[in-house]
Order: sequence, then C-alpha cells, then structure tokens
Amino acid sequence: MKILKLHLLSAVLLLTGSANAQFFKAENPSLDVSGAAGVSCYYGDLVQKAPIFRDPSLCMSIGLAYNYNPHLILRSDFSYLQVKGSDSKNSRADLKARNLNFKSNIWDFNVSVEYNVLDITGDHKITPYFFLGIGVFHFNPTTKDRNGNKVNLQEMGTEGQGLAAYPDRKPYDRTLLQIPFGGGLKYVLNEKIILGLEFKYRYIDTDYLDDVSMSGYPSQALLAAKNPNLPKLTYRGDELPGGAPYPAPTLNRGNPNNLDMYYSGQFKIIYRIKNYDRVNINY
Repeated sequence: MKILKLHLLSAVLLLTGSANAQFFKAENPSLDVSGAAGVSCYYGDLVQKAPIFRDPSLCMSIGLAYNYNPHLILRSDFSYLQVKGSDSKNSRADLKARNLNFKSNIWDFNVSVEYNVLDITGDHKITPYFFLGIGVFHFNPTTKDRNGNKVNLQEMGTEGQGLAAYPDRKPYDRTLLQIPFGGGLKYVLNEKIILGLEFKYRYIDTDYLDDVSMSGYPSQALLAAKNPNLPKLTYRGDELPGGAPYPAPTLNRGNPNNLDMYYSGQFKIIYRIKNYDRVNINY
C-alpha cells in the first residue's frame, strides 16, 4: 500500500505543478461515450516468465469521457474481465508438479486523466494517447475440486488463513484499490465516431489474485483438521500420474515478494454525444 500511495502522490504533484499551463486551457469541450471489447490476462505465481497475453480471457468495458480540450480528457471506465492461470501450462518441472489452477471474474471502475498527443479535432485523424488514473476492483479466485465442484478459494484459506497456528495469516481482501495506466491509438472515422486500440495495465497491491503467495506450505494436518478437502486444494500434485504427496513445509508454494497484476487489450468505439462548441474535423 505504501507503493500505491507514492504513485498517487506523484501523479497529484505532477498535475498540480502544471495547473497554470496552457495545456489546461478549456477549448471546444465535448462529451463522449465508449464501448470496448477484447482480451484480458494476469501475471502472477501461476504464470512463468510473463509472456504478453498468455492464456487470454474475455473482457468488456463501457466509458464516459469529458474532453476538456483537444489534448486533455477526464474519463471514467467500468470493466468486466476474466483472468486465469494453470501450472499445467508452465514448462518448469516444479511448477507443473504443484498442479494448481484458478479463474477469477474481475469488476473494476476507475477514473483517469488522458492525454492525446495530436489534435484530432484539427488536421490530424490519428493520434497516440496515454492515461493514468485511480480505481477500485473486486476479484474472487475459484477452482474446481477433484469432483468438479466450483470452490471459492479465499473462503477456504488454502495457505492457513484463519488458523490459530498462523496468526499472521489473515484472510485477504477481495476489493482493493488499483492504479490503471496505459495507452493506445485513436482514428477519427467521422465527426461522431472515433475508433481505437488500447492497452491497459492495472497496478494492484495484492499477491492473491491467484490465491497463491506464501513461500512455504502450511501443515497438512492442521488444514485437514479444519476441512478434510483443504489440503487437496493447497497442493494438487498428487492428482497427476506418479505425482508426489503433500510437500514439506520448507518447499515453495509461491513468491510473496512479487505482486500480481492484470492487463487488457481492447478494440474501442467512441461516440461523441455532445459538442459544447462546434468542432470541425478536417478530412
């Protein structure tokens, strides 16, 4: 959370320091709505090396934007995303042997400041753009047990959360702050419609998007005393042909030093619903 606060403070100082610049002068303000669809992915303990757009899932967004001037935009977006990961798709032997997997639906809402590099209300029909903001998201990692039943992993406490033997392991929050940032390319189709391609990265202050974080395994006996099925969700290597039994506590389950993240790539349609002053677009 300290890193999150530092990012926010830096953004506020940057905007405040430029408050009197010509960049912030209102010019031809307008209002847009948008819709977007594409793919979303995650990076964390169940993904090796973080290749771009590995194991993609569906994502969709709707948005509202106030164009303060041809360059400066205040936008809000509401998104539905899916992310997933599976050890079976890793190449490292120790990760494949762990045999964990998860899926999660994510709902996120954020407000961002966007900057158009070129003025597409004038002579330009194409412009790159960048944005930075703050938002909130909700996630819920799930898996299917050996009988095919869906399980909410956070409620189970797969790393010993809630057990008296591990007082420092508290259930993790599933609704948290995020910092979205990214960029894209816009193309003016006509006076009302703009098309775009956008990449959006979310910085999040949690390592539990995939329900995996701790470097060691909790006691199998203590987990089983709480719920006989719990050790079978904490470690699933014994489901594989010739798989090893539940590992010793000293073996690594995850890496708490690397936070998880998720990101998306979307095709976007922007519709200008109101021009406060006439905007002339040259073709």
